[in-house]
Amino acid sequence: MPCAARTLPDAALSARIPATADAVRVELMRIQETFRRHGVPEGLRADLAIVLGEVLNNIVEHAIPRGGEKWIELAVTCAAGRLQVETVDKGAPLPPQLLGGAALPDMGDTPLDLPEGGFGWFIIHALARDMTYERAGGRNHLSFFLQE
Repeated sequence: MPCAARTLPDAALSARIPATADAVRVELMRIQETFRRHGVPEGLRADLAIVLGEVLNNIVEHAIPRGGEKWIELAVTCAAGRLQVETVDKGAPLPPQLLGGAALPDMGDTPLDLPEGGFGWFIIHALARDMTYERAGGRNHLSFFLQE
């Protein structure tokens, strides 16, 4: 059953996460358990874990080390059968070319040629809907939703 007002408040979850890989991992587990308890379908929870994991880890690895506070603000709202996600950080601005879509990296000719990375934004764009980004007051605001 999709998330619905009967089980979740409008603002289902919010957090201020230290911008470290360990803190992101712990927060993703907490989010998964929270939404499992509230009856969010497994497929939607899996999509959330994948996309949010990519987004948060990109902030930790690419935005925060180049300056800014070492925190990520996160809000996930569950309503009308979808999960609305918002992140805010004070790291480096998101490169504009990442918002328009992303292609798969070059796969090479053999399995040994497969790249180790470069799949993140392709996956994010494949699963997330209505992604918006704004840089305001030295802060990055990224929002999107996931739906079954």
